Amino acid sequence: MTRFQTLRSLTAGVCAASLLAGCTTVGPNFHEPQVPASDHYAQPGDDPTTTVGLETRVGDKVIGDWWTLFKSPGLNELMREAIAGSPTLEQARAKLAQAHDAAGAQGGLLTADLTAGAKREQINLNSFGFSFPKGLGFSIPTNPDFNLYSIGGTVSYNFDLFGGQRRLRESLQAQTDEQARELDAAYLTLTGNVVKQVLTIADANIQMAALKDIAADDQRDLDMIVRARNAGGASDADVETARGQLATDSSQLPAQKQRWVAARHALAVLVGKSPTDFNPPDFDANSGSLPQSLPASLPSALIHDRPDILEAEAKLHAATAEIGVADANLYPNITLNASLNQDALTPQSIFSKTATSWAFGPALTLPIFHSGELHARKREAQDAARAQLAAYEGTVLEAFAQVDDILQSIEHDNQTYLDQTKALDAAQNRVTMARKGFEAGGVSARDLLRTEQTLRRARLTLQNQGTGRYSDAALLMLAVAGVPKGAADGTETAGR
Repeated sequence: MTRFQTLRSLTAGVCAASLLAGCTTVGPNFHEPQVPASDHYAQPGDDPTTTVGLETRVGDKVIGDWWTLFKSPGLNELMREAIAGSPTLEQARAKLAQAHDAAGAQGGLLTADLTAGAKREQINLNSFGFSFPKGLGFSIPTNPDFNLYSIGGTVSYNFDLFGGQRRLRESLQAQTDEQARELDAAYLTLTGNVVKQVLTIADANIQMAALKDIAADDQRDLDMIVRARNAGGASDADVETARGQLATDSSQLPAQKQRWVAARHALAVLVGKSPTDFNPPDFDANSGSLPQSLPASLPSALIHDRPDILEAEAKLHAATAEIGVADANLYPNITLNASLNQDALTPQSIFSKTATSWAFGPALTLPIFHSGELHARKREAQDAARAQLAAYEGTVLEAFAQVDDILQSIEHDNQTYLDQTKALDAAQNRVTMARKGFEAGGVSARDLLRTEQTLRRARLTLQNQGTGRYSDAALLMLAVAGVPKGAADGTETAGR
């Protein structure tokens, strides 16, 4: 048999022995945990929707580009830019790649290596018990020098009798799933923050437009009161009151301008650009529209879609597998090793038959005494798994509560929007009548300004409530949204 046939035989022996290895895997097998069996949300009233505000379709899913429901081309384009350039999303992608590599670094049970070397060596023969009698007629050096050339291979197979290595790979794969879900969560957080800043820009523009209209009304009232004073129908105090109202309402414009600037700067950071190099669209009330109805996943579907729930489940899976790793360390393990080497004093003789050496045999590891460490490690893993189970259950309950809160908020905001619309109409009618009365001399300047102030408050409140409905829609879609495969890691085009 040649040396290479010997190496192949040894390798084949190791592979054949692997088929005899036991398939026992200690530790608990992971099963999807039980969750509250809810099939609906706790919405107020018999009918969760009205015809004056946002309608919800409980039972429909939101997967993928949820923001496209706003029908805003500018938002869609901005979202594509953010997904491509966000540093936060890129960091999450790198963490996912790191987790994939960590799982890949955990090798299989069978390993093979090739070794080769050349070295200069000196050996002390006396240290090995060799002695040479005197009078031979020649001398033998006590410490001869020589060159040693070697080439060979080793094969090793870990029988993994109780599945410790298999559980470790299972844990690493679960950690990879955890990072994938964390990437999905970062994707939703990013897109949610983009929409939040866009709504802030739109609201600031709406508020500034409303304040300019209010200031124009203030100026008209001031002019009218000045004319009345000149005709003897108003006092100087009335004029100063009207002038003060104009200044007060105009003073609110800088704060809205600052909101507008800060939101644009925040958008620049989200898309990975400097504010000086970024010029986003200037969103306003005409930049998009509210969806006619909003989809909202059922609780049973929510646990399979929300990244935070899936991330918590992956953490629980990894912690469960770690129990098996710790449990397997309590039991014996066998490793089968084989090696074939060629060692010679000269390069030309390294492949000679006399230079061949080989070894083949198993190695047994049996834990005997570790001062209770191994049992403590197992209990530690069990405690960690219990903690992750509690964290998972808490995440699910918080998700259900969040969706419940948003649905009820939408219901309440619908009614509030209807009431505020009526209040604005009534305030507008009172101002119209007050102006006519003032011009006719039947209403004082103070009563006119008081009526105007009520109209201003009603107008700004309704504007805020209108923007709030967009925020409600975004919050609901984010709370129930799932992320399709490839959307967060950039392999699927987003914002189509």
